[in-house]
Amino acid sequence: MCVCVCVCVCSASATLLDVSPSFVVGREGGALELRCDASGVPSPTVSWLKDGHLLDAAASRPLLAATHDARRLVFRHLVRADAGLYTCLFKNSVAQTSHDIRLVVEGLRLQSM
Repeated sequence: MCVCVCVCVCSASATLLDVSPSFVVGREGGALELRCDASGVPSPTVSWLKDGHLLDAAASRPLLAATHDARRLVFRHLVRADAGLYTCLFKNSVAQTSHDIRLVVEGLRLQSM
């Protein structure tokens, strides 16, 4: 008698779930959060880029997530230098996907008397 054992390995590329809009405007001095979440099997890892350059998780600007999985960028006090094109890049062993978010930082307007 012969016994067959089948092993099924399921995998799925990363699928974007909860993401910030592709164009976000923030006020200089204000707080802002950029969100980017994805799912997949195996679970995808996330990297953030600004203007095509990898963001350093140890850097203080912007703060890479208060969450354990770094799927949010937190700006506590926006400055004009924070403006740019942010990309969240999700990768797993199957594929990769990304989402671009253009951040515009408007300056404070002085009221004339």
